[in-house]
Amino acid sequence: MGRPSTPNTKYFQRTLSSPEKQIKLAAGEGNICRGFENILAFYQYAHNRGYRPTMDMSILNIGRGETDSPNPRESIDKVREYTRE
Repeated sequence: MGRPSTPNTKYFQRTLSSPEKQIKLAAGEGNICRGFENILAFYQYAHNRGYRPTMDMSILNIGRGETDSPNPRESIDKVREYTRE
């Protein structure tokens, strides 16, 4: 492992596990860099609404298996299949 990061760190390199890679790919619609940026934007949104890392994530009121799909019958599995393509 390299040097520990500090607030002055400009670049960091990390080996992603398979689940981490899948999350970033899904968040970026197949683009890992865009996924990383989207995850940062989501954290900023949550932080601005009072979420802190020490809190339980249930405070975010995100239902499991829900999507932004205008079709409420669309299952999360179909959304996941779409992100894998």
